[in-house]
Amino acid sequence: MKKKSNYKWVRSLFLSLICFVVLTASKADAQTAEEWLAKVDGQMFYKSAEYTALMTVHSPGGANRFFRMNGKVVGDEFALMEYLEPPRQKGTRYLKRSDNLWIYFPKQDRTMHIQGHILRQGVQGGDMSFEDMTESSSLLEKYEVKKTAETDTTITLQLESSDMTVSYPFRELLIDKRNYLPIKMVNSGVNNLPIKELVILKTKRFKNRTFPIVTEIRSRLVENKWTRFEIEEIRFGMKFPDDTFTKKVLEK
Repeated sequence: MKKKSNYKWVRSLFLSLICFVVLTASKADAQTAEEWLAKVDGQMFYKSAEYTALMTVHSPGGANRFFRMNGKVVGDEFALMEYLEPPRQKGTRYLKRSDNLWIYFPKQDRTMHIQGHILRQGVQGGDMSFEDMTESSSLLEKYEVKKTAETDTTITLQLESSDMTVSYPFRELLIDKRNYLPIKMVNSGVNNLPIKELVILKTKRFKNRTFPIVTEIRSRLVENKWTRFEIEEIRFGMKFPDDTFTKKVLEK
């Protein structure tokens, strides 16, 4: 009698678990493309942050160059970055204010002003542009989005901007359903031709978010050319002094 009772209890538990899995899957399936992209936004983007990172630039010939930097970012509008290594680059600073970029060269005590599309060129000849390094705004606000594929563990979103002047008018995201982060993001130009792809290699949990701390940007135009960006330390929600993103601090 006891065995029969135990069997009923196990069978009931098993059926409950099946119902839970089915309901959870149905709920996930019911999510719209916009809801999925909003969850990606919640993980990847921030209002402000300060970080220290190591950037590795890999050339097609196989050589690697290494740059360590400190960066301060507020949205897409303001950024201040300074090289800590190598010695020949140490003290070189970049200041971004909207679509303007100033570079300060300490050895020459000289500042150069750059505007517009040049911000999209690769930093130190790599595949990561200054805009890539400082992007911190909602994808959902910039793009129309649709769901193009789905598996048990991933979902694929196609993004298209109505503004063809943005860095990447088209993007395709392969998202991990477990942490709402892109396993891979393919960035394309105005003709929807892939320019580069971003692959997340390592993540870390920070209180209410899982954030990519090692990413690799790979060229889709040049074989065996990539840039790896490894965050060593990062703090979110920073409040910087009012004069942080000014030429006065840039040239100090």
